[in-house]
Amino acid sequence: MRTLYLSFLLLFLLSCNTTEKEEVVEEVDGVSLEELPLIERFSFKNLDGSTINFSETTGKLVFINFWATWCKPCIKEMPSISEAYLKLKDQDIIFLIASDEEVEKIKKFESKHYYSFNLIHSSTSVFELDVKALPTTIIINEKGEIVFNEIGARDWSSDKSIALINSFRIKQ
Repeated sequence: MRTLYLSFLLLFLLSCNTTEKEEVVEEVDGVSLEELPLIERFSFKNLDGSTINFSETTGKLVFINFWATWCKPCIKEMPSISEAYLKLKDQDIIFLIASDEEVEKIKKFESKHYYSFNLIHSSTSVFELDVKALPTTIIINEKGEIVFNEIGARDWSSDKSIALINSFRIKQ
C-alpha cells in the first residue's frame, strides 16, 4: 500500500512540473542559480515578452507573489492582492504577480479575470527559486533586500496586511 501511495505521489509531483518553458535559466553570467542570492535568480518578463529589469526597482518596495493557474488558494487570494494594489498604487510599491507556466496559459487566465495588476511570466522555475509551495509572497525593500517570505494565501487587502507591507519601508 505504501509503495502504491508513493507511486501516486511521485506521478502527481511530476505532473505538476511539466510546463514547457521558452527559455530555461540555469545560470546567470556563468554562475549557477544555486550559487546566486535569491533576488539575483529572478528572471521575469511581461506577457508581451519585455524583460522586467530589477535595477529599475531600486528605491521602491517590491511585492512578488508566485502563483499558478491550477492553484485554488492562489486564485482565491488574487482579488485581495488586487485591492491591496489599488490601496497602495500611489506609493512606491511594485506588484509582480508571477507564474512560471507557459505565457499563453497565463494570458488565457488573465483574459478570464479582471485584476488591477498585471500578471507576469517567470522564466526561472519556482522550484529553482526555492519556492516550496504556492502561493508564496516575497517582499523586497528599497535597498533590494528580501525582508519577507511567506507561504500560503492571506487577505492582502486587510488593514493588518496593508500595515505589514508598509512596515518594510526603510525609514528615511
